[in-house]
Amino acid sequence: MATAKKTNPKLWEKSKARAKAKMGGHSARAMQLATKYYKEAGGGYSGSKSSGNSLSKWSKQDWDYSGKEGKSRYLPKSARKSLSSGQKSAGSRAKNKATSSGKKRAPYTAAEKRAVKRA
Repeated sequence: MATAKKTNPKLWEKSKARAKAKMGGHSARAMQLATKYYKEAGGGYSGSKSSGNSLSKWSKQDWDYSGKEGKSRYLPKSARKSLSSGQKSAGSRAKNKATSSGKKRAPYTAAEKRAVKRA
């Protein structure tokens, strides 16, 4: 599978570092933000994008926090719309409980799983 090559690797590293700092580490969402920063700063690509590119799919799904940034779940827009405020609160509580106990990941609640799967 062919992958497009970045035409300015130094700019990519700078964009990646900026995104990691904002998102709190390396993740798919951080790389999505890094790609945005890279393109905004004039970075380009040579070659064609791979057919299995998930970042394009995630961009179209409009992922964002369901409440306060960093204190709530990061979900696609359709999932955020389909969850009640109580379901969003339950998900945020589960995330914050896992985070405060030192876990890097917090499993989705049953309602969040269904909503994300539909998205």
